[in-house]
Amino acid sequence: MFDLYAIKDPSFLKNLTIKELQQLAVEIRQFLIEHISKTGGHLSSNLGIVEITLALYYVFNTEEYEFLFDVGHQSYVHKILTGRAKDFDNLRQYGGISGYISREESKYDIWESGHSSTSISAACGLLIANSDKRPIVVIGDSSISNGVAFEGLNFLGQYKKMNAIIILNDNKMGISKSVGSLSNTFSRLRSTKAVRKSKSFMQKIFPNFLVKFSHQVKRSIKGFIQQDNIFEDMGFDYYGPYYGNRIEPLIKLFKRIKQNKQPVISHLLTIKGLGYKPAEEDKSGTFHGVPPFNIETGKPLNPHIGEISYSSGVANYLIEKRKNQPFFVITPAMKSGSSLDDFAELYPNDLFDVGIAEEHAAIMSAGIATNKKDVVLLMYSTFAQRAYDEFLNDIARSDLKVIIGIDRAGIVGEDGVTHQGIYDVAMFSLMPNIIITMPKDMQEAIGLFNLAFKQNHPFVIRYPRLYVKKENYDYSYICDMSWEIINQGKDKILISYGDDLIKSLQIIKDNNLDIKIVNARIIKPMDLKMLDELFKENIDIIVLEQVVSNGTLYHNILEFKEKHNYNSKVIKHSFEPNTKITHGKMNDIRNHYGFGDNDLLNLLKKDA
Repeated sequence: MFDLYAIKDPSFLKNLTIKELQQLAVEIRQFLIEHISKTGGHLSSNLGIVEITLALYYVFNTEEYEFLFDVGHQSYVHKILTGRAKDFDNLRQYGGISGYISREESKYDIWESGHSSTSISAACGLLIANSDKRPIVVIGDSSISNGVAFEGLNFLGQYKKMNAIIILNDNKMGISKSVGSLSNTFSRLRSTKAVRKSKSFMQKIFPNFLVKFSHQVKRSIKGFIQQDNIFEDMGFDYYGPYYGNRIEPLIKLFKRIKQNKQPVISHLLTIKGLGYKPAEEDKSGTFHGVPPFNIETGKPLNPHIGEISYSSGVANYLIEKRKNQPFFVITPAMKSGSSLDDFAELYPNDLFDVGIAEEHAAIMSAGIATNKKDVVLLMYSTFAQRAYDEFLNDIARSDLKVIIGIDRAGIVGEDGVTHQGIYDVAMFSLMPNIIITMPKDMQEAIGLFNLAFKQNHPFVIRYPRLYVKKENYDYSYICDMSWEIINQGKDKILISYGDDLIKSLQIIKDNNLDIKIVNARIIKPMDLKMLDELFKENIDIIVLEQVVSNGTLYHNILEFKEKHNYNSKVIKHSFEPNTKITHGKMNDIRNHYGFGDNDLLNLLKKDA
């Protein structure tokens, strides 16, 4: 038995036998299952990469090599081997360790990015700045299909002295199943099971010099086993495909790669979720990121009985809408995350999962809209940032009718600093022609989607990462472009949108506060008629938003005030632009950053 809590750095691995490494892999998997079942986190991706991480640290030392884990979904084994097993009781909890790579946590966390496909470009920069250390990139088959990754590959492949090592962890899955023609290319590269077994057999029985020789001559016989190799054509020395869940062959492979001074890609086939049967059998992405769960059943410990997520509510609406009206749905690798599996099964010709390709998704949606067809583009708020130019130049500038569903808007909780949905309002507010909205509840979300289908402009509908009571919604309900007063009062005016309205309304009623609440569900354009009436009341106005304060509703209201020379004081409650929101349970984060119930009560009671 290994004491994982006593691990300080990976150097101890070099003293272990193959049998001991295999036993360590078993114990790490058990450790991950036990701890993630309590805290939640990324399960399947980490179970699948145990042997690769062990073999990498066994062969390559941290004095000469830098390890970059793309996205960070598969970094938990790395965290254990770099001395953080003791912190896993607080994984993704407020004050605990991050579920991603975090440079604040450890000197071993080299590249911090919760968004995919950036690691290869980062390795290029590291090589240019410090040629003394050789970067090792660990990237998945879905992440490498993103355009950013290929930009990095395109640059790196032309420089034979920029000798980065790229480990392609191919488990045929991203969050859910990998898609696209590049995925089909990987299928060809995987070739037949017999070929893969013969490669592993050669590694086991032949001396290294014969294995190396066979690698050097394989290009001359490649035509017999596979038609093409995109990575070799780009200038990389390609090793693979090999099984990635076998310690001894991996060590031999990495020792050979270590001697290669050119840019290298090692293609390794792994089983996502290996060691936990429910995760191994998962084909939809359920066990990619999990809440706390029962190990025996694989079921969540706190199921939302009688509730649905906003993602599911929107997906249910789209199914109902599609019964009577044709339209297309586009999503960048978010089919499972956006609860679109049922829609895809019912209308397979109307939904396109384009993979991790937000820019492509936005442009393709613009192309559909150009041809006068309705299209709904769904993605998380944090990923919308990646398609800024495409939203601006290809959709908003051309005033195309693309309905943009922005999921995970506002505070997101455990995913932390790289995934917070607090920037999209500022981003979209700068763009011409675009309408920005956010509902206070699921029924209003339906009303806003119906409104979006009725008009002819780019239309953003934001919704939070929350669960709401499952109800019999009126799918015919439609909102208008006005604000609404949901509580009368004379002391102050609160203007807000989204779930903060519901919380504030309850606080005001519970404490008998005489405050008017305005539902600014249409964030842009503002309801100028109502805003004019509100300023004429000449009382303090509080603008409450779960976004960065610059370029948002508060600033537009302030500009309106100055333009018309009104005297009411306008008070903002939002995030300063330089705020880095940490990870933790939703309530912990709300309380820490001034959005908890007590904070809102103090805000509403405070004299200006």
